[in-house]
Amino acid sequence: MKKTKKTNRKKVPVKQEARAPRKKLPVKKLLLLLLSFAVFYTVYQIAIYYYYGEIVHIYCISAGVLAVLYILYNRGRLTVPERDSLPDEWGEKEKDDFLAEVKTRRKKSSFLLYLLIPILLTVAFDMISIFLTLNMGIKLP
Repeated sequence: MKKTKKTNRKKVPVKQEARAPRKKLPVKKLLLLLLSFAVFYTVYQIAIYYYYGEIVHIYCISAGVLAVLYILYNRGRLTVPERDSLPDEWGEKEKDDFLAEVKTRRKKSSFLLYLLIPILLTVAFDMISIFLTLNMGIKLP
């Protein structure tokens, strides 16, 4: 066995950058999404239990309509544009007005997302459960 020679190495302190403070978790929004998901999922399961199979089509069509409405209401902008990306011909007032309008449209259209996301999750959970139960040979009631 070879003996290794120990050297006196001093540890150099590493400068840590100041971290940005963490944003608070939007608990109210999450609870609202969870509540709306519970309502949509319960209605969906009750309809399936009573053999109302058209509920799948109703949920899928309503999800498509809500997604199109969200995009149209926001004028196709899914993100807020930066001031630098706006046309140079616009004055500062026009840019401010445009950015304010985009932000207000996003706030107003968030209501559609509280309907769209739970519907999509409900259909996704149902499709996953159908896929898993059919492949495992489990019979549903």
